[in-house]
Amino acid sequence: MPNYCDYEMKIRGSRKAINRVMECLKTDYNYGEGKPTHKHFFRVFDVNSNGIKYEGNGIYTIEVWGYCAWSIATSMLGNDKAKTSYYACVKESHPDIFMGTNLWEQSKDCEIELFGEETGMCFSEHYLFRNGRMVVSECVDIDCEFDEEEEECIIHNPLKIDGECFAYSI
Repeated sequence: MPNYCDYEMKIRGSRKAINRVMECLKTDYNYGEGKPTHKHFFRVFDVNSNGIKYEGNGIYTIEVWGYCAWSIATSMLGNDKAKTSYYACVKESHPDIFMGTNLWEQSKDCEIELFGEETGMCFSEHYLFRNGRMVVSECVDIDCEFDEEEEECIIHNPLKIDGECFAYSI
């Protein structure tokens, strides 16, 4: 769909950290109806996962996928400095009840890696957060076309990490 971004995410950390990030992804909010019940990202419409897996030594992982509005950057990276982000706009219009969050805040005690593709505007994103710091941030143009027979978008030059599409580094 145009202006929707398909994302894939891997979260690695304690069960508590994973549950907190998942709650931010799933929390529905409507500032017109009052204060949200939990912290939340912005305009994340679909959240699916393969379940939490135990790695050992108190470390868990989960892979998550779905879609959000426009881009990962717009929906999950906003802050006070990004004045056009959902984060900044909602915080300015509802400062007393604002409960928005971003990946810097949510990765303070875990690792979060994301890949996103927005085929309507033809770009792909890759971000890696470790302990509240963004250590990878890349966005590239992609060449894609819609296959009407298969009803899917074919990407001719996907973002690749070490020669593989969506190869997690965490």
